[in-house]
Amino acid sequence: MSNKPLISVVLPVYNGEQYLPAALDSILAQTLRDFEIIAIDDGSTDGTLAILRDYERKDSRIRVVTRGNMNLPNTLNEGVDLARGTWIARMDHDDVALPHRFECQIAWLIHTGADIAGSWIRPFGSGDRRIVKHATTDGAIKVEMLFGSPFAHPTVMMRTELVKQLRYDPAWHGAEDYDLWERAVAAGWSMTNVPEVLLSYRQHASQISMAKRSHQIELTQQIQKRYCAQKRDEFSISEKACVEMLKIRQLGEVEVQMDAVDEAMKGMLAPLHGEALQIGLFYSYRLYLLAAHRRVGVTDRWRELCRSVGVPVRAKELFKLRLIQALGARPDGRLFASLKRLYLSVKH
Repeated sequence: MSNKPLISVVLPVYNGEQYLPAALDSILAQTLRDFEIIAIDDGSTDGTLAILRDYERKDSRIRVVTRGNMNLPNTLNEGVDLARGTWIARMDHDDVALPHRFECQIAWLIHTGADIAGSWIRPFGSGDRRIVKHATTDGAIKVEMLFGSPFAHPTVMMRTELVKQLRYDPAWHGAEDYDLWERAVAAGWSMTNVPEVLLSYRQHASQISMAKRSHQIELTQQIQKRYCAQKRDEFSISEKACVEMLKIRQLGEVEVQMDAVDEAMKGMLAPLHGEALQIGLFYSYRLYLLAAHRRVGVTDRWRELCRSVGVPVRAKELFKLRLIQALGARPDGRLFASLKRLYLSVKH
């Protein structure tokens, strides 16, 4: 390994003894071997530190930092500050990287000239093992940003010099990655995702509580408002339309002005083509699914939206909208979840 590694892997760990060895082994098994691992023990109270010290003794590429507990953004910034590589690769202690992850991402970053590359992921540890496919091109990613984070955070590899400039913001703990991507767009970063599964994403009960999930949703919606304001002219989405779009995702009886949502989606989709149009339609349809229980005529609205951009309406799309509307299945209810599971079981 050269004095300055190509890649710095930033790996925060808190009470990760159960899954940490598998994560470390998957990094050490990478086909591209020019990297360092900055493993930060964030005040663990289990056997995490002993595991890290054992791996550190066996491989000189591993640097272990240990101290009291801090929040994740501060821990990530500590890793960023210590990084010596040209690229920073994120990794979580409970996930497993495929052996060719680093090699594939470096080749893709060189090919695209991008500043950040994530990848697709395959969940494991639960019944749902469907591949999560984020947008792959810069334009499509910036459309996906309107609806949520376009990256699986533990898959990203990004230019160290750029991350050191922006850093993670502790004020957005719980959505620190989405906040960083929003600011990265404003800073002019070029973005991509490798159209291939490069990480197995572990799902388990201890990942996030309902209270933290609720707070995360609140932060996410604030970032979406910021991003809508940043891209207002490019995507023709007014502040009012953005507010109405976000209302659809809120729980409880909140009145939504669907005409404003319709116009926003038409304006956003009109100039798009290729993958960006596909992504825009995908997330627009998800909004209409979430709004269907309100009985606001989503089938007609979806049909008109597709007609406006010259895309044929598929019968199964209309069927799902009609079914949810007829049953009044709320997105936060058991019926909606049951219908989703039934559809997936039939589809796959």
